[in-house]
Amino acid sequence: MADGPLRGAVVPVRPGITPETFDRAHGTTAKSELMWRLAREAYGADYPGEVQPWGVTTWWTLGRFVSGLQIGAGQQLLDLACGRGGVGLWLARATGAQVTGVDWSPAAVREATARAPEFVPSQRAWFVVGDLAATGLESGSVHAAVCVDAIFFATDRVAVFAEMTRVLRSGARFIFTADESEDPERPAAVPDWAPIAEAGGLIVESREEIPQWREDLRRMYDTWIANIDEVRQSLGDESADDLIEEATQVGPTLAGRTGVLYTTRRR
Repeated sequence: MADGPLRGAVVPVRPGITPETFDRAHGTTAKSELMWRLAREAYGADYPGEVQPWGVTTWWTLGRFVSGLQIGAGQQLLDLACGRGGVGLWLARATGAQVTGVDWSPAAVREATARAPEFVPSQRAWFVVGDLAATGLESGSVHAAVCVDAIFFATDRVAVFAEMTRVLRSGARFIFTADESEDPERPAAVPDWAPIAEAGGLIVESREEIPQWREDLRRMYDTWIANIDEVRQSLGDESADDLIEEATQVGPTLAGRTGVLYTTRRR
């Protein structure tokens, strides 16, 4: 564990990062086939179309989740910040596990619940409204947990890892994807997630750089911008403006960011 303050461990609340913003993304925007067509164009063969992920999820990351989580039939998987549930549901089907998804967006929870029968029987999937650092689950009730491209939305990142330490069984694994950056101009930037995870009580087993992460995300942003007129016509101004804001704010910073996948474990 690092001495002194951990950079990026606690960050200010960022305007626009609200459940309402994500309700719009997981509701209006996600219901348009246009967005998934654009994603397929951007990612090509690496895109797991059935999952319909918002984040930078590829077949590579799904494979790492399966091999790293070490979860099997009848065990409990937590999909933290589950969004529309695609990753957790796909993993539940692939491993035989039961999945509980937690997200702060009511629209996401509704969409995930509706999608569940496409992947697993209804009794193997539950989705609830909750927070990254307050899932509402019982202590020691989870055999494995995953968080895809969302942990950085928390203002207190140590609290998220502490919550995982609380809900995971002894020896259970938590895998998350995020990005790392040394950018001093971004208060929310994290140069190294390992000491933050350790401060929350977890053991870091491995850190891997996600192949083609920067290139894939840049291509996604370029595809949004190139098709923004069609997006605006299909989804309306609010949703289109959300996409343009992300593309124009994050896109120029990609050169200094690295996409990473961490495998951690509860003692």
